[in-house]
Amino acid sequence: GCSSVTFPVNTTYSHVCGYARDYQYRSMDAFWMSPIRTIDDAYVDGLSITHGNPRKHLWTLVVGLNEVTFHSLARCPLDLDTYDISLIPDFVKNNYYCEAGYETMDEARIAWEDPLWDGQQCFSSTAQSCSRYGWFHREIAPSQEDIEVRWCADEARSNEDFYT
Repeated sequence: GCSSVTFPVNTTYSHVCGYARDYQYRSMDAFWMSPIRTIDDAYVDGLSITHGNPRKHLWTLVVGLNEVTFHSLARCPLDLDTYDISLIPDFVKNNYYCEAGYETMDEARIAWEDPLWDGQQCFSSTAQSCSRYGWFHREIAPSQEDIEVRWCADEARSNEDFYT
């Protein structure tokens, strides 16, 4: 499921930018395990940033399982030549960043040593996702709609989570 915070907007905007500093806990699995692929559900293990009602996608910050896992579908899409891009919901398009906090297998601890989405400590030579990081920016049609940030995961917090 997801938990959220809504940021009220009192002006017209056409650019949205932001940055998140989060830390992985255990077995986040990117876009893979979501049985439901709509913007209103937990379509990702990570942050979903939207605006309006009904929700319109702005950006997704994805948490992959790790950089060198045997289970490729739980990794970041850009890290694999053979990733099934059908796992990325159509509404996300290319408006996402993805990174894992662990090099190999997940651990029962918070990965404080490797903040997510900072492009640092990318262990795998194939970690192309680390080339996309930092502040996100999205230009949209002028809007006055509130912005919502949702923390999403498809399993229990005891098995997967991330900390802001």
